[in-house]
Formats: sequence, structure tokens, C-alpha cells
Amino acid sequence: MSTQELDVRKSWRAIRRQRRVVAIVAAAGLLAGIGFALLQPPLHTATSMVVLPPPPATDAEKAAGAQSIETQVFIANSEPVLKSAGQNLSPTLATDVVRDRVEVVAVTQDVLQIDARGTSTQQAIQLANAVAEVYLVFVSTDQKLPGDLGKKTGARILEEATTARGGNLAVHWTIFGLLGALLGAVAGSIGVLAKARGDRRLRLRDEVSDAVGLPVLASVSAYRAENVADWAHLLEHYTPTAVEAWSLRKTLHHLGLDVKGGAPVSLTVLSFAGDDKARPLGPQLAAFATSIGLSTAIVVDNHQEPPGKVALSIHLVVVDRETPQPAGAERTTSTIVALSAGTVTAEELARLAVAAAADGREIDGLIVVDPDPTDRTIGRVSSSSRRTGSRLPTLLTGTARRTTR
Repeated sequence: MSTQELDVRKSWRAIRRQRRVVAIVAAAGLLAGIGFALLQPPLHTATSMVVLPPPPATDAEKAAGAQSIETQVFIANSEPVLKSAGQNLSPTLATDVVRDRVEVVAVTQDVLQIDARGTSTQQAIQLANAVAEVYLVFVSTDQKLPGDLGKKTGARILEEATTARGGNLAVHWTIFGLLGALLGAVAGSIGVLAKARGDRRLRLRDEVSDAVGLPVLASVSAYRAENVADWAHLLEHYTPTAVEAWSLRKTLHHLGLDVKGGAPVSLTVLSFAGDDKARPLGPQLAAFATSIGLSTAIVVDNHQEPPGKVALSIHLVVVDRETPQPAGAERTTSTIVALSAGTVTAEELARLAVAAAADGREIDGLIVVDPDPTDRTIGRVSSSSRRTGSRLPTLLTGTARRTTR
């Protein structure tokens, strides 16, 4: 897989994660587009046609100066014609405005088509006819323009403008609104990608595993616990999904903590300060262990009396991100780190691993809480094995998210 493909996937994941931000910016672009459409009302288009004099019959007439069709188009688009046409309207229009709104093309060698746009049907019709009339004066009389229309001879109007097309307000708003939404979505995506480029937080299971060379044992959904009632509900009524229950059971089995009737065992769950999603993992494990028949107790930072005779005691230790200090906590049978996706950097995780090693602790694995929905990695294969290019297992379905308790 090329670096470009990896960058595209990473960029797409970043946009999906921040899709609400992109949607908000796109909505702002939609409103801005509609607002611009209100300031720039839709223009109606009217068309008039002029037929030129018949071609010269003799060589002498040709030598006298017969004009090519390109010359006639140039004359019709010239400033004297457009200025006089603008002055013949009520209200008058500036020459620059007329130039922007009028287009003259040759449909045949002797017919000119004049398309004129206006803010109303009447203005478009008047402008198309005014340009045609002034052009006829310019090519068929000696009058200086702008001025009296004079008497038209030779060239004549083939078809006057009587109706106008376009100017649909709903279509006008829709076009500008969609264009604004598109530009907003592009701008929002660029902003998200620019911010994600400097974001060093770990989001994928493989990234978490590679940071410290430890396997990701399981992935579970976060449990929202904000007050005492929430914590009590978690301990008494926590019911994981089938996928999460199997992940938690495998974790306990992998750590050798699910043996019934054996010697008491213990587990330390390390988490980072400020990672509110990862903090309830210890109680989740305790509630699940109790549901499968293991007597379980929770010890919070060793600030309570040691539990009585129970099969499993789970110690919850919260460490600082900059200076993690697990020292002082009671030694346990196993130690794991709980962290939620997108909240911890590789440096912070590495500092915790170094501090644990300095304290004589061995971290047995990692548990990712609320994994990224776009993450299809498993965090159990070493980075060296992934670099070999062989076909490796990936996660086919993400962890189901639970919003109710």
C-alpha cells in the first residue's frame, strides 16, 4: 500500500470524524450563497435579431467598403452603441453595466443576434431592442452617437424582443445556495485536514499498540458516568453488548483473572487524567466479572480499606499526562492501561510505560475505549510484521456504540 493511499485514508478518516464541523461550515456556505443570491437578483434574458443589407452587387460597391460580419459584431459591441442604448432606457444604465449584460453574436453571415439581460423582463426586452435600434442608426446614418436615432435605411430589425426567459427565483437561489454549500464543505474539509495534520493524538488501535509495543487486548464503548447515581447504575446494572462481553471475557482470560476457586488475583487499571471516557473501564470490568460469578471489589487509588476475601480486586489509578507516577499504588497480579481513541499522544503513553517500568511494573496490555468508527485495525500485530506486506487480519466491524444505560 503506497504512502499516498495511506494519506488519503487518513484524510478521509479525519473528515469523517469532524463531519459535524464540515456540515456546519457547509450550512454556513449555503446561507451565504442564498444571501448573495438575494443581493444579486436573477437576470432575465431577451433576444432581438438584426438582418444586414444585402451584399454588394458589383465590384465597385465592394471596393466602396462592404463590411465583414465580424466587423458588424464589433460595431454592435462598441462603446458608442452600448452607451447610447443605456441612455435610451428608463432608468438609464451605465455603459459598463450594459457591456456586461449584452452579448452580440453572428448567427449567419447577414444576421446578428443580440442577447440582453435585465433585472426584470421589461428591462431585458427594452435593452435588447435599444441595442438593435442604436446599431441600425450607427451603420445606416451619419448621426453621431449617442444622439437622435435618425432614419434607419438598409439594415433592419428582423425580430424585436417581446419576451424574456430565465429569471426563476427558486432556481437562482438553488444554484447559489448549492454552490455556497459546496465551497463551504471544501473550506471546512481543508480546515479539518489542516488541524488534523498537527494532531498527534493516537486514534487507531495499531497506532496505540505501536507507541509502546504492547497489544490492544479489547475495545469497548464508553459508559457515561457523570455523578454518583451514574456510577451506582454502572456497578449494579451494566449490561455489555454481546461483542463487548466477549471482549471483556477474553481480556480476563488472557490475564488469567477468571479462574474461579483459585487464589485471589488483582488488576491495576491505569488511565490518564482528563480521559473521562476511559475512567469507567475499571468499574465496567468489575461489573462484568461479577456477572460471570467472580466476587469482585474496586480499590480507588488505595484510598480505602483493602477488600476482604474476594476473587478479583480491581485497582483504579489515574496518572498525570506530563508526569505519570504509578509509584505507591499496591502491586497487583496484572496491569493494563485504559485510554480512549483520540485523547492520548504517543509521548504521553510512552512516558507512562517508562514510569511503570521504573516502578517495577509490567504493563500487560491496552484497552481502547470508544474506538474510532473508521478504525479497522486490531492493534495485535507488530509493526515489523505489518511492514512485510503480507496479508494481515483487520477488524471487519467496529464496536457497537451504546447510548442508553
